[in-house]
Amino acid sequence: MGDNKDQAMAWYTKLAYGVGHFFNDLAASMWFTYLLIFLIEVIQFSGVEAGIILLVGQLADGIATPVVGMLCDRRVNNAFIAKYGRRKTWHAGGTLLMTLTYPFIWNNCLGGDADRGALMVYYCFFSITVQFGWAMVQISHLALIPDLTTLKKQRTELSSIRYAFTVIANLSVYTVLFFVFDSDNCTDEGDGGNQTAIYNTEGTDFTTDLPTTIESNCSGLGPEDSSKFATVSLVCLGIGLVFSLLFHLGVHEKPYTTNNNQECTNSETRSSAKKAMKKSEWFKEIPIYQVAALYMATRLYVNMYQSYIVLYTQDTLDLPKNTVATVPFVMYCASFVTSFGMVFINGKIGSKATFTVGCLVGLSGCVWVALDRSEQFNIWGIYLVASLLGIGGSTLLITSIAITADLIGDNDDSGAFVYGFMSFADKVSNGIAIMTIQSIGDKKPEGSNFYQMVLTYACGLPCLLGILVIITMINRHINSRTNVKRKLRTNVKRKLISKDNRGQKKTNVKSKPMSKEKDE
Repeated sequence: MGDNKDQAMAWYTKLAYGVGHFFNDLAASMWFTYLLIFLIEVIQFSGVEAGIILLVGQLADGIATPVVGMLCDRRVNNAFIAKYGRRKTWHAGGTLLMTLTYPFIWNNCLGGDADRGALMVYYCFFSITVQFGWAMVQISHLALIPDLTTLKKQRTELSSIRYAFTVIANLSVYTVLFFVFDSDNCTDEGDGGNQTAIYNTEGTDFTTDLPTTIESNCSGLGPEDSSKFATVSLVCLGIGLVFSLLFHLGVHEKPYTTNNNQECTNSETRSSAKKAMKKSEWFKEIPIYQVAALYMATRLYVNMYQSYIVLYTQDTLDLPKNTVATVPFVMYCASFVTSFGMVFINGKIGSKATFTVGCLVGLSGCVWVALDRSEQFNIWGIYLVASLLGIGGSTLLITSIAITADLIGDNDDSGAFVYGFMSFADKVSNGIAIMTIQSIGDKKPEGSNFYQMVLTYACGLPCLLGILVIITMINRHINSRTNVKRKLRTNVKRKLISKDNRGQKKTNVKSKPMSKEKDE
């Protein structure tokens, strides 16, 4: 079975795997960019009420991720699931749950004239269900990487293709929204059009990021626009289902043996050098904390620039409104192009060196933001900075996922648990970071360069953290198992000692009659 994983993977299998997270990426892009604006302007919630709904969804995501990770690793004694694949089964379940619940988020509450309490319950309920479905798809899809191949090059390639389609999903959402919404609804004249909207610009993964704040002059949004949001959500749903179907048709997960045939598998596992690890044993291994720190630093860096690059262009640089779309678009395009070179670069210099390069590229963008005050920066420099940030983010995301797959190694049975642990650490750290930034931002003086400092330090410090963690990993193999090796050596010693003891007992039994004869 293990040999099959080392064979060359067909190109259509790689593409089919890459589109398996497309529905999630579409939903995430729309969710973090427009949910709170929709709740405030269209549904007419207050900012606090809308924030509570988003926070409930974030808490559900934080709980769902590790729970799904543990459940997804279980081998259910069911012949159909064993043959079809436990990861694909969870993926299908998550897709079904999102299909049934996602459109309701972007529609008026059924009943229309429900009171505020009923509205809160309605949107909180669908926030929770969507987040659980999202977590089911995310964790099962990530856990498939070590299941599909043991080759580092192929794992990096799968991560690159996955990220490339993440970028395409984000660009697709922006394109659909551009055509659905009328840009003439925005005005710069008068104070009457000013509305304070809170929203998050994250578009790759569900996180526990708290929302950012932006002053919007779009006075046209109102309850009459609910049909537009519903249209966009249905378009995303239709496209997402098509790509999910392609994933299930194109990817064939290796079957596993049910409990009835487990004895044969267990005997083979015991004889292997790398014994399957229990979930509790992972916490005794130093590499899991190092890789978790790398993944946390990656997500911090990416979430910070995605959340604050738009605020930087509007609040600090005071650029035209179209830069809200053009700057992120350039950033995602740079990420997309970079993703195609990750397999080659990782193969040439290794994952640790590639991660370090990504940190340095990201740091260069942060330093540029901190130092450049020229007029040319506002014209073309911001696009180069956005490209550097996007290139760094693409490099770190792809490489960190590949490093996590290397950490899992042959321990496929706990792959989802490890990814769940990584994702949980990412969500907690990002929630704390955004909360801290927002609490400071509320007290910032008018006309300050607050968002310039955020991009410089909130993005730069995670890059420095990533480099420091890589330094601690220089002389350590990512998939080394210190605790397991120690246990194996101990077990071998015990077996040898017990054999020696049995041999000595047999010798003593044989030698006793001989000694008696000698005495006689």
